[in-house]
Amino acid sequence: MPHPPATPIALIRRRLREVLAMAPGYGKTEAMLLEFSNELNGGGISLQELRDACEWNHLQGYIRSEDDEDSGQTLWFISKAGIAKQKSLT
Repeated sequence: MPHPPATPIALIRRRLREVLAMAPGYGKTEAMLLEFSNELNGGGISLQELRDACEWNHLQGYIRSEDDEDSGQTLWFISKAGIAKQKSLT
């Protein structure tokens, strides 16, 4: 079975923000981000590409993370700057 074509990293970064902007006050785990980003994209996003997109968006101030003490997982949230960035693209 052939692999889907590679997705440009800029699009993956945007997909990540789109997923987080769907419910801005609620954190999402890495697994949720990967699943929902691939749904929006039609597949083709690897875990490493998602992590690279998280790192880039985090460095730009578009997303933030918090450690959830109950689950032991990192939750990701979109920031006000990330929301503004998404609005500028529409």
